[in-house]
Amino acid sequence: MNSTTTEILKDAISAIYSTFPNLSYKPRPDDVKLLAAYMKSRDSDYPRSLDLLLTVNNREVELELLKYRRN
Repeated sequence: MNSTTTEILKDAISAIYSTFPNLSYKPRPDDVKLLAAYMKSRDSDYPRSLDLLLTVNNREVELELLKYRRN
């Protein structure tokens, strides 16, 4: 995964946590993808980084989630 992809996934995860600040559990990659799909379905002006998040494999999402939680 290149640094551009990493930054886009980081932006997507940040957008999800900003939209759903009361997540009281550590979401799995599938959970994050469901939230991203929900965000896309509710607003045509969704963060475009969600498009990439929905296409990458779950392992890449998991790695970015771990990095996000450490910060």
